[in-house]
Amino acid sequence: MSDPRRIQVLMPQEEADRFEAYCREKGFKKSPLIVRLVREHMDQVGYQVQRGLFDTDDQGR
Repeated sequence: MSDPRRIQVLMPQEEADRFEAYCREKGFKKSPLIVRLVREHMDQVGYQVQRGLFDTDDQGR
């Protein structure tokens, strides 16, 4: 994973317990599973980032 970013997800305790139990029973690590689920959802709905003509990171170079 290049340039990983940290995000936080807040969820109700019951949902968190359910998710943790699922990961434990199926042998998943929580973080990689969340990444996969988010990626799969964005792919399913066809979301793609539309980059601008000029990236702000390249200005002034």
